[in-house]
Amino acid sequence: MKRRRGGVARLLVMALWVGGTAVPFSHLSGQEDRALALMREASARYRQISGFCARFEQELAVPLLRDTTHSRGSLCQERPNLFAMRFSDPAGDAVVADGNSFWVYYPSSDPGQVLQFAMEVRPGGLDFHREFLEAPEEKYQLAYLGVEMVKGRRAHVIDARPRGDPGFEEARIWLDSERALILRARIEMENQSVRTVTLSDIQLNPPPDPDRFRFVPPAGAQVIRRH
Repeated sequence: MKRRRGGVARLLVMALWVGGTAVPFSHLSGQEDRALALMREASARYRQISGFCARFEQELAVPLLRDTTHSRGSLCQERPNLFAMRFSDPAGDAVVADGNSFWVYYPSSDPGQVLQFAMEVRPGGLDFHREFLEAPEEKYQLAYLGVEMVKGRRAHVIDARPRGDPGFEEARIWLDSERALILRARIEMENQSVRTVTLSDIQLNPPPDPDRFRFVPPAGAQVIRRH
């Protein structure tokens, strides 16, 4: 597998894949109810959380290019629309939503350019937990696949196939069996690219930090504004 330093693109939905104890989807009759019960439990847990911070590891596999990119860093989110993904590898890369703008800065590939996008108006526009945990039975055909370990924690594995057209083909979610939190997510895009995100050291409702969701373009960098 090829490894290289690189950034990431879109962050609105995340997900993942691992092998192990999961069973074939064609053998899953009778597992929908259990999957839905677990997703509803996670949804109730999610509604109690105003924000979180965690460490992340990400893998982006692009079969068409025969390329796989790995990255890691810290991720924080706060309702309704604050988001920060800051990379330690590649160092300095950042994706930040400050409530007014959505900033993308990848000095690993272009240190002289910053992209600035207008924020979505609707609440939760960058809330990737909301994508999977809000009304999951309406959005997805769910199936329970079994139990796997993620970073030393026991996790329920759930397959989620979209009922509509969310822009991806299939998702798989790993829910912490004790805390009902998303530990890992995998999403297969329509172009067959697969993005996998694993969270660890999850801290719920962290103390406020005025700099957590602040982004200041580096001196000399060109800011390209897009709508």
